[in-house]
Parts: sequence; C-alpha cells; structure tokens
Amino acid sequence: VHGRIVSDTITIVTAAGARVPFYMVANDGNLMQYAVPFPNAQSQDLPTQGIAERYDIVVDFKNLANGTKLYMVNLLEHTTGLGPNREIPLASIMNNTYVGDPAVGKILEFRVDTTGYTYSDLSMDPAAYVQGNPGNRTMIPMPTITAQELSTARQRTFEFGRANATDAAPWTIKTDGGQGFGMDPHRYSAAPKKGSLEIWHLVNLGQSWSHPVHIHFEEGTILQRGGVAPPIWETFARKDVYRIGNSPDSTATVDLAIRIREFAGTYMEHCHNTQHEDHAMLLRWDSVNPGQTVAIPTPRQTWEGTFYEGSFGLPTAN
Repeated sequence: VHGRIVSDTITIVTAAGARVPFYMVANDGNLMQYAVPFPNAQSQDLPTQGIAERYDIVVDFKNLANGTKLYMVNLLEHTTGLGPNREIPLASIMNNTYVGDPAVGKILEFRVDTTGYTYSDLSMDPAAYVQGNPGNRTMIPMPTITAQELSTARQRTFEFGRANATDAAPWTIKTDGGQGFGMDPHRYSAAPKKGSLEIWHLVNLGQSWSHPVHIHFEEGTILQRGGVAPPIWETFARKDVYRIGNSPDSTATVDLAIRIREFAGTYMEHCHNTQHEDHAMLLRWDSVNPGQTVAIPTPRQTWEGTFYEGSFGLPTAN
C-alpha cells in the first residue's frame, strides 16, 4: 500500500467474494479511543489510505471453517500519479475479468488453519470497545481539549500546491496567505510555543493531486474534514498524516488541533508523495520555549562534522 503514489482502498474477502468483518483499533501511531467495526454506516471497506498513513486492524477468524482462504484486496485504480481514477467493482476482481492497473486485485492471502488448535484466545476483543459498549470502555482516551482553548488558539494555514512554483521547485507550500516556497532548511514557517494548543488548517490548492501531509513530532486531533465532522475512524484517532485532495473520502481541507508538548527543536511538515517531498513540498517548523527570542540555528552536515548556521522565520511564524 505504501508503495503507491497517492492512495488505496482495501477490503478483506473470502474466495467467494464475501466481505469479512473486521475492526480498526489504531490509526497512525496510536490505539484509538474506540474500536471501529467495518462495515459500518459510513463505509463497508477500509477508508482510503494515503502514503505513510497506518491502520491497525483486527480480523476475527474464529467463525471461519478450517481451510478457508481470505484475501486482502486493493480496489482503487490508478492510471496516473494525480490520484485514483475509480473504484473497481469487487466482483470483477474476484472473477478475474478486470484488466488494467496491476496493483488492483489480491495483495495478500490468509489461510485459516485450526488443525490441532486447543488454546484459549486471551487477546482483547475489539467488539467490547466499540462506541456505546456497556460500561463505555475505551482503549486510549482522546486528549482533552476545552472550548476555551479552541476559542483562543493560534491558527495557521498551510496551502499545498504550485503557488510561485519554479522548474527547480514545482511543488510549494504557502503559509498564512504568503508566498509559496520550496524547502529551505534555514527558513522556519511556524514557531509555536511549547505547551500551547494551535489550530492548523491544511488546504489542497487546485486538487489536481492528493497530498498526504505528514506533520512530524506531534499528533493532532481532526476537528473538521471539508468543513464538517470527520468520519468515526478519524474522530477517535490521534493523527500525524492527513489526506487532502482528490481521493475517495478525502477532502480539500482538514482542520486539526495540535498541542505542542515536551521537546523544543526543529521539525518538518511535508507531503509524503515521493515526487513532491523530494521536489520541495516540505517546510520546517520549530517548537520554541515561551519568551524565546533567538531562533534555533540550522544544522549543516559535512564530512568534517555538524556545523550550525543562522535561521530566519516567515513574518507570521512567531
């Protein structure tokens, strides 16, 4: 999945093409507050997965007969790097009538083998942690964010596209309505204060490409996707990769709350499409101590060792 340019949609089926229920228990780096069953009212398959996004799922094989074969299947067809072209009907994949994108189809086979199995399953049952379960049991509760914090939070906007692009840097990021820039490690585009809560708005300019945006170091809580509440598998997740753009169940905008904790220092935010990441759609942001007035120096690696050079910030960085 991570080898694709933009995204994939995955389902799990038997050899006869029947979908097998499963649970999402983690999204990106952490267990979620509640397990999310699939299918559900919002999706029967795993949601679109962008490059670097991680989904942890639990499949319950206990009701399947010994010898059953199951397949993890990719449904999204790509014809260019711009984004998925369409979702292929599952039936045409399972009966081998689909011809096209070689990455569409079965990508993993499971074989159920209960021969000689006499052990008790002591693992956590994700069904007991679905929202609304008796006792309201949770896996890892979501961070507490108060209405007061949200109303007073510093807000920043990052727009991903081709604004002010050049041949050398065809992909850029605009910060807070300013000029679009390619990567310069000496430039920091944001310098939030350690201990603060901020709201970051991620925007896809033009939507000709999808951009899985990876914010290093800190995880965020998605407040809105496309101006409305996010789906349940994002509502209960702490995220560090955010899909924006032209993909199924993606949107041009994502609004997230991010709390700057622990370690001051220099971090990155970038699109995880390899062509974009390596061609300038990457920025530096710094976590700084309250009251700090001296910019964190820029490390420069050489054969003789690491040296430090001056840094400069955008006008809206602090």
